[in-house]
Parts: sequence; C-alpha cells; structure tokens
Amino acid sequence: MDKKLNCVSIHPSAVPQPPTITLQSPKDYIFDPRENIVIHCEAKGKPNPSFSWTRNGTHFDVEKDSKVLMRPGSGTLVIDISGERADAYEGTYQCTAHNDHGTAVSNNIIIRQSRSPLWSKERNEAITVQMGVSLVLQCRPPAGLPPPVIFWMDNNFQRLPLDQRVSQALNGDLYFSNVLPEDTRSDYICYARFPHTQTIQQKQPISVTVALICCS
Repeated sequence: MDKKLNCVSIHPSAVPQPPTITLQSPKDYIFDPRENIVIHCEAKGKPNPSFSWTRNGTHFDVEKDSKVLMRPGSGTLVIDISGERADAYEGTYQCTAHNDHGTAVSNNIIIRQSRSPLWSKERNEAITVQMGVSLVLQCRPPAGLPPPVIFWMDNNFQRLPLDQRVSQALNGDLYFSNVLPEDTRSDYICYARFPHTQTIQQKQPISVTVALICCS
C-alpha cells in the first residue's frame, strides 16, 4: 500500500522569530537640557516583542513616572524634562525586547547632560537647489577648548560619505562641488565631539532637495 506524504508550506512571515534589536541610541548619549530626552529602542520578532528597561542595573518602571512615555509598539522612551532637574535622568539605561521565543538586549546606553558649550537654538530652513550647482551646508559648532571634532551623519548614525565631489572644510562645513539628485535627503546632521569632556552634540537636521533642470 502506497503512502503519500502531504507537504504543508509555511509562509516565512508566519515562522516564529525571537526578537532582534533594529535601532538603538548611541552608547554615549549626551542630551541637551533644553529638549526632551529620546532613548531609541526598536526591535522586530514574531510575535511582536514587548519592551522593558533598566536604569543603573535595576528595573525602570516607566508607568510610574509621569514624565516618561514609551512609544506604542516600540521600546523608545521620551522623557519630558521641562520643569525638572535634567540631571535626575542621568544614568545607564538598557532596553530588553521579549517574546515567547526569546529575548534581545540593547547596549548599555549612558545618558548624560551636556555640560559643554551648547549649540545655539536655530531652525534650519529647507534648502532647494538646482542640480549641478555648488552648495555649502554650514555647521557653525559652539566654540570649545580644544576645538571640537566635526563630522556629518544621518538619522541612523551613519557617517555621510566624503569624496572628491563632497568634502568637509576645516571649519566643519559640508561642501558639494556640484549637487546631484542622490544628494536629496532630509537628515544632514552636523555633530561636534568635544575631546576634553568626551561629549557629542548635534545640530538640527538640514533638509536638501535637488531640483532637476527642466528644458523649455
């Protein structure tokens, strides 16, 4: 008697998966005491993971602190420090993502208040420029002694590539000899690292749109 085996295909999206951390804040996070603290923690898994935090090695009960909000479906914390002592939230934070199939843990994220010269508050206007022209994105970091180390990154903390066409001036400005459509992005961010205090500050993101030259 012949036996037939019935094969059942399972869609990859239905396969249980333990959590994986997909986004987290830098290990050394220096916050501006004039703004909310945002500590990133994102993870994926099947089923969707739940999130919890520790601060200085002990459980951090987010629900008991009215100044702290965890974003829905995420582990990212938003801490409202208006009217509060900002240094009360300094410490070492760690995020845990958990589901029935496993656990993922973020890096230790050290949160410290900036005590270096602060970047002047400013709103950067979006820039629209014609393809092929030159462009300078100004950094203008706060003065420091010794002077800060300047670098440009995006929202994912990835360094912006430099080459013969795109270069960084000695004062930290980002120079484009001729802009191309692929230069269009909304997250040109200038960072200043102060070696003496080992702190890093960032400027507000600059948005650039490269317009194509139309023929009449």
